[in-house]
Amino acid sequence: MTRRFYNLINLLLGIMIFAGLLQTALRFMLGADLFRQKSFLTLFVFQMIVSLLMSVLALKYYWSKKYHFAFSTGMLSIVSSVVYALVIYSTLSTLRQHTLYFPVLIFHVLTTIVLSISLIFPSAGNRYWLRIAGIYLLIVALPTVISIVCMLLDPSAQTAAAIEKFAPWVSLISSLCPIFFILNFIDEARHTERDTENPTKQESPLTVWQWSVVLLGIGVLTYGVKLSSDVYWSRHWSNHNFEQTKAMARRFEAHIYVNSKGDTLYYRLLKPLNYDTTKKYPLLVCLPYGGQPGTDKIRQLEGAAAAELFATGENRKKYPAFIFVPNCPAGSGWGGIPGYPSVDSLVYDAIVSLNKEPGIDVKRRYVTGISRGGYGSWNFISTRPDLFAAAVPVCGGGDPSRAANAVNVAVWAFHGEEDHNVPVSGSRDIISAIKKAGGHPKYTEFANEGHNIWYQTSITPGLWDWLFAQHQK
Repeated sequence: MTRRFYNLINLLLGIMIFAGLLQTALRFMLGADLFRQKSFLTLFVFQMIVSLLMSVLALKYYWSKKYHFAFSTGMLSIVSSVVYALVIYSTLSTLRQHTLYFPVLIFHVLTTIVLSISLIFPSAGNRYWLRIAGIYLLIVALPTVISIVCMLLDPSAQTAAAIEKFAPWVSLISSLCPIFFILNFIDEARHTERDTENPTKQESPLTVWQWSVVLLGIGVLTYGVKLSSDVYWSRHWSNHNFEQTKAMARRFEAHIYVNSKGDTLYYRLLKPLNYDTTKKYPLLVCLPYGGQPGTDKIRQLEGAAAAELFATGENRKKYPAFIFVPNCPAGSGWGGIPGYPSVDSLVYDAIVSLNKEPGIDVKRRYVTGISRGGYGSWNFISTRPDLFAAAVPVCGGGDPSRAANAVNVAVWAFHGEEDHNVPVSGSRDIISAIKKAGGHPKYTEFANEGHNIWYQTSITPGLWDWLFAQHQK
């Protein structure tokens, strides 16, 4: 082993630390939504290539030092890491958890534990910093083991949410693990003499490696900056949207609905402009993507974009209506997302309870929502089609097996072709299923657009005239 070799592997380890710490910092800022950023997938690929190259060089080191146990477990670890990376890539690119995710994760954790043990005990364990690295790896693996056990015992959204709160801290600790390997290789380099006998022959193969590492470093830096920019703007618009949500909430009346079981739903209601109890008005149900902290009743209204659109200005004059915005409790949704808790039944009861409100036309109830609200819109008309005359689901997804239930509900759905948050197949499949069942849904797909298509949706010619003209037969 030459000093150039040790410098090269330390450079790879340094890139890994930088990428890991950057990802952790951004995860603290954005949470699990970080993984839905388009640039994250590319950065992830660069990280995996860097990790793979580092692991290959580490194998060369173990072999040269005759650390046979570490070499064998290192090879096994590379195999598990590659398989795990492919499963993660599949999950991130399709936005659906791979069926092999848990088995592969368990295998990956087990190989990491075995590798850790190989670094603790002789002969690799005779190296102080390798032994410390092995111990550190074992400590880092412990929270992952606990998380796996918790998810296997209780695979609920609440458990996943609880794990996510601690995940950035585990990521932070994991990002620091390469430090101990760097210290080991620095110590090795100190005791390594330069090969002066034939330097060209000895070092030329590493030149190719060096250029590869430099290019990978540039790639990590470039997409790290791109991801940081994406996170910044995501946070910026989140704060901007929250300000709009607060302004909207002030215009609405705050209400509480409690059913016979004592279940409670907080919601907001806006009455029509120049409300006349002798007239009949439609009821527009706006499902926010919400799900913010349970104590923040305002922020849970986030994403009720249609409510903002019809709460002020000319739209409120042109389309007088009751606007109903339910709170989305933390860790819950409106249904339609497999394995995710839903408060849909409670919302249905609250909607029915509004029948006593003078002026509501029960034949003109509409539902709309974006993202989680889009899923909810499809779920509402699939489970309680008797309540709604029409729906405008935006970048959501429905259950094709229940499509027949919604054939008599007027639908105009929207989705972005390049949506990386909610797969466009979610809209395509349910639209196709409704058509096969005899329905006539309208569908608009925006080419080359992602998840943020509300503006394009809101200015679609004829959309709102179409919606407010719908009646149940």
